Amino acid sequence: KATVSVLYWAHSRTTSPGRDGEAGAATELGTEMSYRSPRTGGNLLSLKEQIDQAGDSDEETEQLSKVDQLKQAYSEFDAYQTASSLKYKYGVFIDFTWREMRKRKVSYCLGTCSCFVVVFTVALLITTLANMPVVFLRLAEVQNSECDLYVEPGSEMVNSRTLNYRTFSDSLAPLGDAYAYHAPRFELLTRAIYSLNPSNCTGITLDEEPLTWAFTPPPGTDTNCSNYLSECVKKYCTGLEDTELHVIDTDKESRMGFGRAWPYKKIPEGNAVVESALAKLLGLRKGDTILVMMNLAPALVGLYNDLGLSNEQWPYAEYKTAVVPLTIYDTISNVKGKLDNTASRFLFMEFETFLPYVAKYLHPDFPAAEKEQFAQADLAKYSSRISINLSPDKRKTTYLQNNYDVIQDRVVAWSANVLYRIGFNQVTSTAGVLSFMRSVRFFTLFLGLIISLVIVVLVALAIVLIYSLLMINVETRTFELGVLRMVGMQRADLVQLVLTQAFLYALPAWVMGLVVAFLTWQGIRSMMTGMLLVSLPVNLDGFSVGMATLVGLVIPLISAIAPIRHALGLNLQDALDTSHSKVKAVEFSFERSEGSTVSLPVIVLGVALAMFGFLIYYMFPLALLTFNISLLFYIFFGILLGMLFGLILLSLNFEHLLEKMLTNVFFFWKNFAVRQLILKNLVSHRNRNRKTTLMYAASLGFIIWINVSWSLQIETVQYQQMQRLGGAMTIQSGKMNLNWRTAERIEGVFTTMPHLVKDWGYIGSTLSQYDGIDDEYLMSVGRYKEFPVRVKGVSPNLWGTVTDNSFMNVHESNTSHYSAFSNQLYTRWSTDRAVIGSLYWNEVAHKKLSSPDAGLLIQLTIDDDGDSVDVINPMRAGAALDSVPVLKMSQFPAVLKQDVAVSIPTYLALSSGKVKTVDQIQYWKMVVNLHDGWSESDIEDIDVAISKAMMPDLPTEAVSSKNLLTETASARTAGKILTLFFMVITLIAMTMCFFSLMASMYTNIHEQSKEIGILRSLGVNIWTTKQLYIYEAFILVTAASVMGFFVGTMVAYTMVIQRQLFLQLPIVFKFPYQLFFFVVALAFIFAIISSYGPASALLRLSVVSILRKTN
Repeated sequence: KATVSVLYWAHSRTTSPGRDGEAGAATELGTEMSYRSPRTGGNLLSLKEQIDQAGDSDEETEQLSKVDQLKQAYSEFDAYQTASSLKYKYGVFIDFTWREMRKRKVSYCLGTCSCFVVVFTVALLITTLANMPVVFLRLAEVQNSECDLYVEPGSEMVNSRTLNYRTFSDSLAPLGDAYAYHAPRFELLTRAIYSLNPSNCTGITLDEEPLTWAFTPPPGTDTNCSNYLSECVKKYCTGLEDTELHVIDTDKESRMGFGRAWPYKKIPEGNAVVESALAKLLGLRKGDTILVMMNLAPALVGLYNDLGLSNEQWPYAEYKTAVVPLTIYDTISNVKGKLDNTASRFLFMEFETFLPYVAKYLHPDFPAAEKEQFAQADLAKYSSRISINLSPDKRKTTYLQNNYDVIQDRVVAWSANVLYRIGFNQVTSTAGVLSFMRSVRFFTLFLGLIISLVIVVLVALAIVLIYSLLMINVETRTFELGVLRMVGMQRADLVQLVLTQAFLYALPAWVMGLVVAFLTWQGIRSMMTGMLLVSLPVNLDGFSVGMATLVGLVIPLISAIAPIRHALGLNLQDALDTSHSKVKAVEFSFERSEGSTVSLPVIVLGVALAMFGFLIYYMFPLALLTFNISLLFYIFFGILLGMLFGLILLSLNFEHLLEKMLTNVFFFWKNFAVRQLILKNLVSHRNRNRKTTLMYAASLGFIIWINVSWSLQIETVQYQQMQRLGGAMTIQSGKMNLNWRTAERIEGVFTTMPHLVKDWGYIGSTLSQYDGIDDEYLMSVGRYKEFPVRVKGVSPNLWGTVTDNSFMNVHESNTSHYSAFSNQLYTRWSTDRAVIGSLYWNEVAHKKLSSPDAGLLIQLTIDDDGDSVDVINPMRAGAALDSVPVLKMSQFPAVLKQDVAVSIPTYLALSSGKVKTVDQIQYWKMVVNLHDGWSESDIEDIDVAISKAMMPDLPTEAVSSKNLLTETASARTAGKILTLFFMVITLIAMTMCFFSLMASMYTNIHEQSKEIGILRSLGVNIWTTKQLYIYEAFILVTAASVMGFFVGTMVAYTMVIQRQLFLQLPIVFKFPYQLFFFVVALAFIFAIISSYGPASALLRLSVVSILRKTN
């Protein structure tokens, strides 16, 4: 076949059909071609002669015309000759390549599949990553509802209660459809809600409109129901205080995408959707009836004024309330995107039917005419708030960004247009989604950085893989290329032949890769849309298609440079030598001492070091001074990336030693000769295998680094929340202060749940929160340094059995037991002791804690009958801490206004009589420690029990609670989604490495066909021969994996200790054992697949055929 190709090439170089069927001899010898010009109509045997003749004409005009015609004809002839030559030349190239593809099907399929994987991966990955910010958009919507902008009365209209939605809508109409996605809401804080179960209400009827009995004092009482309606209803029913009623326009909110998971089209008149926790508290189910007492006056002040129902004592007491029975249409466990995730005790009713239904249950004395007008009134004119969203298309393009600054610019510009049209000085606006995006901007920035690195590394792997395949293709065809050069193929033609082969690998792979990526994206898009309830683009991202095209079509050109140089640099005698093996265990190279060649490694190293110096000396200070966190992150990760590849290159020096050690460890039971053959094969194939080793080591090192980095980011968020909460659960003030009255009832609940609640402790509010206490300062004894602080009292068990003391980093202490820090504040000699941050101790003392003169001062500004008096209290430090759970203490100056912890008696003494007794203490937090194994349902049981404990004389939401699961839910959700993503990245990187390994082993085996033939002729059986190459592949991959894991671990550990330094959190490096065993298993499988197939195909031949193979 090679001879046929060569003869075809020689024939194509000597004949070429002429135009219109006329044949001409094409010519390296200078033979002229017969050509009929379409413009002159004659045979141009010698165009040059005719041009010369035309130049001798006497008539100047005729001369110029003739010359121009002949020059045009000559250029047409030259263009045609060039096009004809190229056509047949590339026809030969394609035919030659097609023959090679048919001859080497495995090699071609390997190359095409490799290019396909690269194109598919880049197109799909970049598209997926471009839409990854949708995860944070969804988290923002869960946290703050699915509304981009809320507008409420405020600013100069601070005394106003409502907004006119009709006027609002008319004001935005000129801005077009982009500003047409808005809806009104009416919100009301109901005074009470009652369950009409027989056990809760007695002696009542619902058959009348209005409910006359609710406005009538019970027999034997003189209660004024007009002014104290709740007291009258309580005579008949027991219920729940303070519930939020939200009246929504379902159609408008559905159109604007507000509450995409809302399952109801419209709530029927007289029905309400109730929170499931509220229903559970009242023992209600779907279809049950509740009684809601509404105080309409504040929210509907405009409507009452329009009805003329106001005077100096407005509103009349009997007109302002309504007692409304509602049927539970359904119960929901979450807000479905309609409210923020802190909402509780809520009801939903329909906007359209609200006023007509409520009108039926107004006070019996409400004037009939006005009641009719009340029922027919347009509630939109009395909206409590207006919700506005970006248009669906613009919303996606706005929020699907990794750069928060871009998101902020777009949202602010859009909201500014809205507020300017309606009067920005008359309303208060809230952009909850944008606020959340700001809170996670570093998180998203970190993700965007990782995405960029993933793309860079995958593209680098793609370049190495394609380069490796092209180089192997050239190396395995040295004989054919030598024959082509022998019969006269020029160097330029040889270059074009190699490029043609590269494109015939890449072009089909590029088409298939984009098609399959598009189809796969549809599945991913459908899955993400179902999970996140956010619509995503149908088509692949334009940038991803461009990058896939670059990788699939342009990079093969770049990758072909080294193979072309190798092909042109081959000695013709060596290329045509078929009697010797192509494997060279020893190579010699000669260099002229006076040679002026430039060393490429020296240039690369010099440029890299120069860039590194510029990066550290200029860019790093610039990032710090401008507070450019994005630039700072890129500098850090650039340094780590350099460290990663530097360690990989360093580890290559130990490659052979590691391979030798692994061979003796894994195959100690094999014959010495077998082990030596494995090692000699590894030495002989080292140059080719090194590319595979680099790919494996770089891929695994990068995978470990990125996986650890991402898990570290998730753990950092979780650890920060754990440190902030201090325990599994915290309780703080809600609608009432957390004081002895509420704390006593909470403790009563905890004592009934010993199986769940382990212990609890208290932290008092900062002293400046009390009336009469203004400022708090910590000063040195000489008063030459002072720092604003927050003095808080702590219970004796806080750091003993309540908080997680792994978050406590001790700078200096008189005791080695963490639990003693809060206990020692309660000893009889510790009335002047305080626990402070190590920053303050280093600044104000500079001595050991045990030093007699190591003191400090706490100054408070006290209001003494209208005069401000600075009261100075001498204190001593019981401990100096770098970090502590719940409270804020640090060694870094950037952490401002740190906490100072004292005992409760000292806390009272420092208040200078403003807080006289324990009963007057307002607690900042109540930290609760739960037994291991608690769940969200346990937290819900505790919350319900606390709410019931507050009834009937305190609001059920007198206090609020937070727990670790809820506070870290966003991070865990993002972690689950992106963990799956990184597993896919791992699989893709390993697949690309597998193709490189497969190509290397295929070439190794076929290049050693003569050695294999000799082994077979000496009596080595087929299975033993296969084992040699399986063992070689296994040792190669295992050694590269060990190097990659070592390098990745070193870089990841560096990140962990840096994070510990910055955040003072007990972050522990966790080696990814699951990933390690997964990769080792893949290495074993890949080793078998990559070597068993090629070895089996070769060993099917007879010994004579194996020995006669040229390649």
